[in-house]
Amino acid sequence: MDVHNVFLHGDLHEDIFMKPPPGFRPPQPRLVCKLRKSLYGLRQAPRQWFFKLATALRDYGFYQSPLDHSLFVYKEGEIFLALLLYVDDLVLTGSSPTHCRHFKQYLHRCFKLKDLGPLKYF
Repeated sequence: MDVHNVFLHGDLHEDIFMKPPPGFRPPQPRLVCKLRKSLYGLRQAPRQWFFKLATALRDYGFYQSPLDHSLFVYKEGEIFLALLLYVDDLVLTGSSPTHCRHFKQYLHRCFKLKDLGPLKYF
């Protein structure tokens, strides 16, 4: 799966200011913009995106692997799901196609995703 505009999903938990973008003229020349969401190019953007995704995964019941922080695992009885993250790409596999489908629906409610179908290259 591919997440659209990942670095625009991050919520900022600190005050970050920037100069107004070109073409925007503030009412007073020395005013700046205070960001509420992350932007591409912002140093905090990757960290905030990862935090938001990890929170959504934990809320579903996944836990993060202590050996590989990009691997998240879900286990409930006989059901096993594994999700591997690389920036904005997610690889999902599991023991139950039904539960994989339910989890994808959950992710679609959290983020705008594109399901790229079965994995062709890893």
